[in-house]
Amino acid sequence: MEEQNHNSGKITFKVKHLDEYHDILIDPNDERYAYKDQHQQIFEQLESITGVPSRYTTSFNIPRNMNPSDVNNIERFAHDLRMEYTEYMDDDIFSVNIRDGERFHLKYRVGYVYSISKRISMCYCLAEERDVPEEGCGLDVCQFTRTESYFKRLKDLVSNDELNAKITQLVQPLFEIASDETLTEAWKILKEFNVLQNFYPACYLDCRWRLAETGDARQIGLYLRTRG
Repeated sequence: MEEQNHNSGKITFKVKHLDEYHDILIDPNDERYAYKDQHQQIFEQLESITGVPSRYTTSFNIPRNMNPSDVNNIERFAHDLRMEYTEYMDDDIFSVNIRDGERFHLKYRVGYVYSISKRISMCYCLAEERDVPEEGCGLDVCQFTRTESYFKRLKDLVSNDELNAKITQLVQPLFEIASDETLTEAWKILKEFNVLQNFYPACYLDCRWRLAETGDARQIGLYLRTRG
């Protein structure tokens, strides 16, 4: 099967979202997509896996495995392949060196990408399975964010058209100007809508480090007011 996929140009790899594995297929011969729109097949499969409409997704990062091996070599990855909703693609999605059947875990975050979605939207990234600890957090992998309740919070946020319309009307012009003053004002508005803390989730490892360094593990400046 692996040789057949190689000969046809197809790449199939496993992605674990929450507690379930899914197949993602990259098919260069899929006639539904023009060459410049080939990355769209990734976003449509992510929509099927996560339930988040692809119109609310701005990016998906695939690590390029330049030296596939079972050795935990931290230098095995080159620059990530980044796919976004842009008119021209800087990378060819079929240039990724991923082995057929390779396993990854899906990471996700939200952000306001003024140049693409012009709203709060979902961003995905892959973590190779061998880099994900069975318990606790690891490098760039936070167990706190890998729960159904946390993902639902992000999904509800990016899918809230009414809230996003209000936010976009206020912050989009500020992000487009992109001066220090307007960016500060934009972040202030996001804080006033009580959404900024979702852009920077607290991780157990990060909280433990801040507690050791400062004696205070709170996320300073992300909330409009201190709770409790």
